[in-house]
Amino acid sequence: EDQSIIDEVMITVLKAPKTYTREDIIEINCHGGLVAVQEVLEACLYQGARLAQPGEFTKRAFLNGRLDLSQAEALMDLIQAKTAKSMSASMSQLSGSLSSKIKHLRKFRR
Repeated sequence: EDQSIIDEVMITVLKAPKTYTREDIIEINCHGGLVAVQEVLEACLYQGARLAQPGEFTKRAFLNGRLDLSQAEALMDLIQAKTAKSMSASMSQLSGSLSSKIKHLRKFRR
C-alpha cells in the first residue's frame, strides 16, 4: 500500500528450459541489509508471490526431467554431507555418474 522506495534491486529473468527447474524464474537481488531484504520480501508476498517449500525446486527439476531420482537423492546427500569425502561422492552422483552406469547396464538387458 505504501508507495515509498524500499531499495534499488536487480531483477534477473531466467527463461525455461535453461534453468534448474526448466521453468521460467526470476531472481531479485537486494543490497543485503536485513530490514531491506525483509521489506522487499514482504512487498513481493503482498503482491501474490509465495515462499518455496523446502525441496520444491529439486522436486520441480525432477518432475520436469532435469534430474533423475538418483541425482535428486544425491542433492539431498550433498546438502547433508558432513565430510569432504561424502560431499565428493554426492557431487559425483549428482553429475550423473550413477545414472550413466544404470543406463549402460540397461542396454545389455534388452
